[in-house]
Amino acid sequence: MSKFVTLWSILIFIPMVSLHAQPVGLEFYENLSFLPCLYPNVESYYLSSYDRSGGNDDGFRGTYSQLYIDDKGEHVIFEADGPGCIYNFWFTGSNIALHWGKIRFYFDGEKTPRFECTEKELFSGEKKPFLYPLATDAFISSGGFSCSAPIPFAKHLKITTEKTVGFYNIYYQLYKDRSLTSWTPDQEYSRLITLFERCGSEPKNFPEKVKNIRKAVSLGRASGRERPQRELLSLNQAGAVQSIKINPLYAPDTYSLNHIYLQIFYDGQDKPAVDVPIGPFFGSGLGEANVRSLFVGMSTSGTYYCYLPMPFRKGIRIILQNRSHDSGGEFFYEICYTKGFSKEQNTGMAGYFGVHYNTAWPIVEEKDYILFDYNGKGAVVGQVMTVEPVKPDRKRWWEGDMRIYIDGEKTPRFHGTGHEDEYQGGWSTFWLTNPYSLPLFGQPKTENLIDVYGQVNGSTTAYRFWPGKIHFKKSITISTEHGNHNDTPANYSSLVYYYYDPE
Repeated sequence: MSKFVTLWSILIFIPMVSLHAQPVGLEFYENLSFLPCLYPNVESYYLSSYDRSGGNDDGFRGTYSQLYIDDKGEHVIFEADGPGCIYNFWFTGSNIALHWGKIRFYFDGEKTPRFECTEKELFSGEKKPFLYPLATDAFISSGGFSCSAPIPFAKHLKITTEKTVGFYNIYYQLYKDRSLTSWTPDQEYSRLITLFERCGSEPKNFPEKVKNIRKAVSLGRASGRERPQRELLSLNQAGAVQSIKINPLYAPDTYSLNHIYLQIFYDGQDKPAVDVPIGPFFGSGLGEANVRSLFVGMSTSGTYYCYLPMPFRKGIRIILQNRSHDSGGEFFYEICYTKGFSKEQNTGMAGYFGVHYNTAWPIVEEKDYILFDYNGKGAVVGQVMTVEPVKPDRKRWWEGDMRIYIDGEKTPRFHGTGHEDEYQGGWSTFWLTNPYSLPLFGQPKTENLIDVYGQVNGSTTAYRFWPGKIHFKKSITISTEHGNHNDTPANYSSLVYYYYDPE
């Protein structure tokens, strides 16, 4: 198979831009049709206050809450040589509130901060240019203070705070062979704000005429080894599916949504590249919830949607299959796709869309739960994770740290500080009792909550998307502890969206 097998099909609906370099910052959001493209010039990183000694002092005492204290007495929480871009940063503090005074941004070796403000101003959603919904406080992100305004830097970026910040994490990318202009305080984010406010509608731009398939299908109950299925789409040509929408015309329960599977086959594949239950695929592993992210979503009274582009060169088949012996039902669906491919797009690499689903019911071993373990070339877009305690009193599973290993590295490139933090919330009881759904992250549903000696325990489902994608050239492993030191059994299930090179 040629190196360029997956190259052309997704690029039929966007203006010509360079495929050699990752679109950065606002450019990434303006070119979401380029999501399947895999770039050789980008590496993703995650900086956090995790306990370097292996314990659970992830910010409680501030031991690892800064890189160093500079000669002006400022706490340096981020420093990197560019070109690069910060896509997201998050904080929480004792009793949820932040008490670290001013934050300062120094660009390209400047001695005077290009921008500074207090922590309250930064996450108020009213301080330009960090307006809502780019910046959210603990009452919106349920215990966390998060900012998703892209901040590019050309040569160098240093971020400091007046005092110790406590818990924090920063997701960023560094680039090769890319020229960037450093961020300025007058950065205009209005188009990104509008994009975030319009979650639920098509976020991509493409001038090509879109074909629509709208039908109703009925799925009976599974019987014995028989698994009723219906073909939603079958094409024998090049193109790209732009969106999949499904509306159950009945009231599906949690079991049903975890046993009705979406399958996608590309270019005559024998095994599906996507084979996942529709509940987690659209953002919730705990049954219907109100999910309203940029890329996938769900409504308790209407349509489920996915806007992640799915390119194919020769053909595609999409199937809905029922594996439930208890229930079936009728569905209305709509699939939008574009036809053909551009012969002019003869450089770069566009990957196939894949989804990996995994479960451990329960995980009891003293080792990480694995969300995704893949050998090859590709890029991760996002993830959905669901946790259900095995017993009400078996709590603190949320203390487990996320770890992401890239290209065989022995040390995780991403090391988190706990489940709430990685999904941009904070403080387990506050987090579990206040579900939220935002463009890039959320915890849309919790259930079976119970107070266990003053601390709430229960089930949760959460999602997170990674702007710019987490690229890998050889391999990637995404895992998480279940409890501090993997000491808490729980039922885990997860789903990872990614693009891959089939070579």
